[in-house]
Amino acid sequence: MDSSHCTDPGAQQTYQSQGHEESIAEINTYKIGQGKSAIVLFTDIFGYSFINARKLADRFAEETGTTVLIPELFHGDPVNPNIPNYRESMPDWLKKHPISGACEIADKFLSTIKGHYQSIQIIGFCYGAKPVVYLITHAELSSTIKAAIVGHPSRLEKQEAEQIKRPILFLCTAHGFIVRPDGTPQVNEQSEKAVQDAIEYFKKNI
Repeated sequence: MDSSHCTDPGAQQTYQSQGHEESIAEINTYKIGQGKSAIVLFTDIFGYSFINARKLADRFAEETGTTVLIPELFHGDPVNPNIPNYRESMPDWLKKHPISGACEIADKFLSTIKGHYQSIQIIGFCYGAKPVVYLITHAELSSTIKAAIVGHPSRLEKQEAEQIKRPILFLCTAHGFIVRPDGTPQVNEQSEKAVQDAIEYFKKNI
């Protein structure tokens, strides 16, 4: 990944998620909310079961009135920060889970849910930012997306900026600060501001 912060899970959080899991396009998916518009969240390397991601999805659903969906990108094999020396296995893990595979899943997922919601917005963090940019740089896919957000993105390329076809909000300071804040007051404050900015952006673009 682009920095050691990409593999840092941040301060441990305790939370009971409010949604449920279901299969969409044969992709395991976390779903929360009953809104007529949808937000699709693409995760970092810790995957769709990571409690921080589900906590964020629940908040987006509650404060925007949308349905929030988190598709599983890693075929049941996310990075597990509880395994000793897990960072040493990252090169092999990335070979098993190339970003192209996540983009293919994002393509399949969006192609399946389009038409089921009045509008669709997307958001991605770190590893998950790349599928977001992939979706909004391809004409046949971007037409289904109202707007997009990326938070502390990684693996983006300069030339992709010229190909972006939908409105996009970049949330960038310390890497991982939104989904995986380190628990310090300054980072927690930055994280909360970014979440609020995302919520207001979503509400504006529903």
